[in-house]
Amino acid sequence: MRPFIQTTAGATFFLGIPHTLMFRKDYVEIIFKLENGFYGVVNFVLNGKDDLLLLTDWGDFFKRISNHEDPNKLMRMLQKPCPLVVDVMTGKSGFSLVRSRGNNQLRVGCTVPVTDDLPLLSLPGDSQIMDKALDLLDYSLRLYHEIYDHCPFPDWKKGLQEVF
Repeated sequence: MRPFIQTTAGATFFLGIPHTLMFRKDYVEIIFKLENGFYGVVNFVLNGKDDLLLLTDWGDFFKRISNHEDPNKLMRMLQKPCPLVVDVMTGKSGFSLVRSRGNNQLRVGCTVPVTDDLPLLSLPGDSQIMDKALDLLDYSLRLYHEIYDHCPFPDWKKGLQEVF
């Protein structure tokens, strides 16, 4: 999966629509046009017959959290300057850190229930799923800016530059 902030689209946009889809082997990329030549990528993964995952890829960035020797102390230190980071760690925002099955990376994501009334191929373009994907992308961008602008750990800012 590609990190959620990109300088190349990786797919063609049609008829001026601000989003497009790229079908990959095991997932679908929902790609949104952002400002200043940037693109946002949300990954759509079937999770089972009754739900799917929407994910934004952060590369190895969140290993800083999962490898911390005292996660409770870390959360206390981040509570004031980075409330979105604490929210994503606890799932309070509706978005949480999701561990990837294949490579054990942590991604920001959410589960979306699936009903049987939509054909499988139409799911990535469904308006409710697109709205949720856009919400996830917006949340991930706000999380990125919060870490970059307010995080008290200089290595975290350096980590953002390594991934993006």
